[in-house]
Amino acid sequence: MKITRINHAAVNIHGKVDEAREFYTKLLGLPEVPIQLPGRPPIPPGTVQAFWLELGGVQVHAIGAQQKHEPREPVGPHVSWYVADLDETVRELDAGGIEKRVLGEGRNRIVWVSDPAGNTVEFQQDPDL
Repeated sequence: MKITRINHAAVNIHGKVDEAREFYTKLLGLPEVPIQLPGRPPIPPGTVQAFWLELGGVQVHAIGAQQKHEPREPVGPHVSWYVADLDETVRELDAGGIEKRVLGEGRNRIVWVSDPAGNTVEFQQDPDL
């Protein structure tokens, strides 16, 4: 697999959405950007309290959903990487026996796996390729 660049990092802010927004946007001065971005499966309205921040082309996703503390949990803290070829990445993960969680279809899929320590890692197709 060829990782091209970081996409985003995510933090969980369940129960502290307003305080976290104040911290990130007012105190740190990070600009908030729309959650529904091109190339991503839509997040159904009302399913999660969240906001996205972006600086220098890299995002932080602040997610206010209760964690279940399950493997490959998309609402927990995680790092997301863009890859050159998501289909090839999925084939390599399958060949390595790595369990995954998938949302969406085609180039708009999002794939989550767990690293050996249980941290969630996300992969998306690089929209620039």
